[in-house]
Amino acid sequence: MPPLPRVLALAAVSVLVLAGCTPSADEPPAEVTSAADAVRDLPGVDDVAVTRTVSEGEPVQGNFGQRTEQAPSTVSVEVALAGTLDPRAAGEAAGEAHRLLANGASRVDDQENVTVASSFVGGPGLSVSTGPETASEVVSAAVADGFALLAAGASTVGLSLGLGGGDGSWEESPIASTAHVTAASPEDFVGLARTAVELERSVDLEAPGVRYQGATRMPDVGAVRLLVAAAARPGVVDATYLSPEQRITLQTDAEADSQSLADLRRWLETQDYGTADDPVGYTVLDASYAETTGWVSGAEPASHAPHTLDPFTDAGVWPEDPTAPDCAGPDLEVTFGVVDSAAGTRDGSVRATNVSGGSCAVENVPGLVFENEAGQPQQDVTIEPYEPGVVPGRVVVPDGGTVLAPLLWRAMSTANDPDTTTTVQVTAVPGADPVPLDATTDGTPATGLDVLDGAEVRIGPWTQGD
Repeated sequence: MPPLPRVLALAAVSVLVLAGCTPSADEPPAEVTSAADAVRDLPGVDDVAVTRTVSEGEPVQGNFGQRTEQAPSTVSVEVALAGTLDPRAAGEAAGEAHRLLANGASRVDDQENVTVASSFVGGPGLSVSTGPETASEVVSAAVADGFALLAAGASTVGLSLGLGGGDGSWEESPIASTAHVTAASPEDFVGLARTAVELERSVDLEAPGVRYQGATRMPDVGAVRLLVAAAARPGVVDATYLSPEQRITLQTDAEADSQSLADLRRWLETQDYGTADDPVGYTVLDASYAETTGWVSGAEPASHAPHTLDPFTDAGVWPEDPTAPDCAGPDLEVTFGVVDSAAGTRDGSVRATNVSGGSCAVENVPGLVFENEAGQPQQDVTIEPYEPGVVPGRVVVPDGGTVLAPLLWRAMSTANDPDTTTTVQVTAVPGADPVPLDATTDGTPATGLDVLDGAEVRIGPWTQGD
């Protein structure tokens, strides 16, 4: 094992919250002191200190003023491990110490009111906290990994194994099992990421002005290397990589439209990293926090390539007919579809039924204007594509057939009675007259749509409906 010059000592603090036990003032329960004595005899343990603190809170009062519960007390056991231990030995010592202390706490009278919460702290910056159900083997692995990360260049390593309950394992709480690691310089990130991969430990990495957020994932060494290189670019003052989103965000001190800003974006787009099947987005902010977005390596996601929407039906696709004329406004009877709500979004559609007596074709996104009850358009409504890369496709609509254009927007607050959208003006095809649709009936809320001033609405092109 490599030497650990940074590791001077490790203090393992086990906090036992004992509610309902009645030892004398300031005296820890004998079961805990006995367990501490056993910990003191473990190989590699330098010292053990046990203290008890009585809560200053008032006891719980019953209906008639009687005390129904004893005020809880806290027993702290501090275990100092020898700084010369290698990661494996440190983990074994911490795991055995945790097991002895947990067993001691379990023997305290009135066990149903005993909660065990441990934290292991010390050395140059290790902190591992646990919950009542944390398994000793999980504690052992966390301490061993912490020592290894410190040896690889970390300044501090922190884990909260008890977060969310459970035994502290990855399966029970992956977020809690992620190590939060700081380093003096982002130049240490690549080595720390490699070590974390070897340990199979997810990590968040942080240095001044640079953050890699793994969020329960083992680090991608290539992404870490990209982040470190980006953080060193001229003008970059803050750099973050979000692993779940596969996005790098760079804050700069450059002015808008400056050459340095253009150079940074060009550098991101020429890196040999992202691919269409595994894309990485970037966001660059200038000195005024205005954003520019794009794709690392210039590799847009494969899903962003131009494509048409699939039909919204299980029936067979309507046949193509190159001779079918374009649908005119009077050929289409326009209606509003049912609105569904889920997870803060609204999902709806506009529909158009061919009433011309023969086939006709559509190939466009309908035009929509959202109006309040006074007939005034909602202000600053932004219309966006329904999905990245979606383009209109030619759809030949048979007589009596219905096409639909899907809509999606985020829910907006209707507190304080804002002007909701009660009418949607729909221009079905180019050159058609707008058709006003009542947005308070037939599957829409009686109060209207929560498309308010400043809304963003995603609209898809006409496609075959059900």
